[in-house]
Amino acid sequence: MDRREFLATGATLTVAALGGCTGCARMPAASLHMETITDAEIAEKVTHELEDGASDRRRLVTDAVENGSATVEDVDPPLPANRSFVYEGSVYRLSHDVVASAPATTFHFTLDPVEGSVAESETVRYADLPAVDREKFAENGWDDGSFLGFGSSLLYLDGEIPDSALVPDPERPVVVWDSETKGRFEVDDSHATELKTYRYAAEVVNPSAERYGAEVRERYAFALSGLTSAERDIVRQAVENEGGYRVPPDETPPDAMWKLAERFRRNEEVRYAWEDDEDAGGSGHIDGSYLVRRDGEVYWTSIHVSRDQFTTTASAD
Repeated sequence: MDRREFLATGATLTVAALGGCTGCARMPAASLHMETITDAEIAEKVTHELEDGASDRRRLVTDAVENGSATVEDVDPPLPANRSFVYEGSVYRLSHDVVASAPATTFHFTLDPVEGSVAESETVRYADLPAVDREKFAENGWDDGSFLGFGSSLLYLDGEIPDSALVPDPERPVVVWDSETKGRFEVDDSHATELKTYRYAAEVVNPSAERYGAEVRERYAFALSGLTSAERDIVRQAVENEGGYRVPPDETPPDAMWKLAERFRRNEEVRYAWEDDEDAGGSGHIDGSYLVRRDGEVYWTSIHVSRDQFTTTASAD
């Protein structure tokens, strides 16, 4: 297997597994979460997640896999290159090239509701807007006026701007849908950009996602054995409790948790499939995702010990 298919940053995996939000809640002093996992599920874990349903990204991937390539227009790549993903039981890696580009301008605007009467010289009926403006609104689902009171941006090719009544400055700033629905369109800012045409191709990394996951398991999984009674109790909570085992932010983890952390530190974290070796530098603390073998099962295991807690304890030792 291609070695670069395994490497990643464990911290990101941990935040995702814990469902945490570092800006809105304090991280626990320590945590351990373990869930059984199959080889096919391992492949899903370490590769780029595709949204369910008929999302634009999933359609792009489907076209690239089933038709050999797919093209899409966007300012930035809608999907990053060199990301592996699971599709229909196989693992693929995407690549892309820019095959065309056109100068364009992004306009940042607000569209706020208007109450009361407005001078006729300031209004334009939505149906009377130039086709290019109506098409931009329709593409975003704003054509019925039901989304007044927001700010967003619209991309116009430079060749479309002369045909617009709204950009770079609205000729008549108040757009009228009906007698009860009027919105004031104001351009706040703009910047030049390019609309690029990306051609995506997909290569097969492994025809079997299950076999791919098995290779990941063989590389990373380690046995968690010879535990003390206190360590086994923590592991039991990590497996059985919905939120795993957690030590509140203001409490000191028990010795058994430190000993478990040391066991994990001696083993290799699971890496995402698209990172290189240099992206996997050590942090000197325990904060990552691992594959653990125990009692005949394989567990996707997320462990966290705060940097301060780990540093303090290590210094004391």
